[in-house]
Amino acid sequence: MRRLRSLMVLCGVLLAPLAAQAEEWSFTTLEWPPFSGSLPEGGSMTTVLRAAFGTQGHSIRITILPWKRAVAAAMQVDGPHVGFFTATSTECAAAGGILSEKPIGHFRYALAQRQELPVRWKAPTDLHGLMIGVVDGYDNGPIITDLHRQGRIRLDVAPTDAANLRKLQAGRTDAAVVEISQFAFLKPDLERTDIAQGKSALSLNERPLGPPQSLHACFNGSQRAALARSSLIRGLDLIDSAAVAQRYVDHLGPDGAVSN
Repeated sequence: MRRLRSLMVLCGVLLAPLAAQAEEWSFTTLEWPPFSGSLPEGGSMTTVLRAAFGTQGHSIRITILPWKRAVAAAMQVDGPHVGFFTATSTECAAAGGILSEKPIGHFRYALAQRQELPVRWKAPTDLHGLMIGVVDGYDNGPIITDLHRQGRIRLDVAPTDAANLRKLQAGRTDAAVVEISQFAFLKPDLERTDIAQGKSALSLNERPLGPPQSLHACFNGSQRAALARSSLIRGLDLIDSAAVAQRYVDHLGPDGAVSN
């Protein structure tokens, strides 16, 4: 009996999966406050990833790049990264990646507008003829995408969210697509730097561009990325990701500092 128990223990050690070892998973992301970027702890979605992987003793490394470079770097199967975030299902599919399935968060778009020239709309047809600012490579949601495909609106493409809003302030666009919570984060800095120069004050249109959409991590096709994806799915089952993200945002001050 003692020999049998010893043999069973030995088999258990030999068959222990390599995935049980502590790993450091490398991701790319973009400057997209308060979700990701050069923020304390890397933003709300970074804290969710860290918490999910932490349930299994794993850690993450984040590289911040402009959006299109972040996607391209993450999709190199022979590179150091296993994937990128934050991604919609459309953005992940366009990159040829594999979605995390379980979301790491949610976001919602609306139109930023100049206060003196608000956009009054109830139906997508009310947006016909407008020049709408967007960020290069973003999935802008079905309303803006469909209107552009139909030739009903024109798009002005900016490299970043901040540049997109500054174009609007300068009067180069009629409105700009922006994430609702991100607008609240960026607006104070825009006011400090531009209102003194005589540029327009911005406000957020009260009508969102559709319902909230889910945010995901998007993985490349490497074997290491597959292990990271499985680990993330397990970890998300063990945490309240919405509570983790909300706790971060609740403690994120207007100066970008996180209080205790």
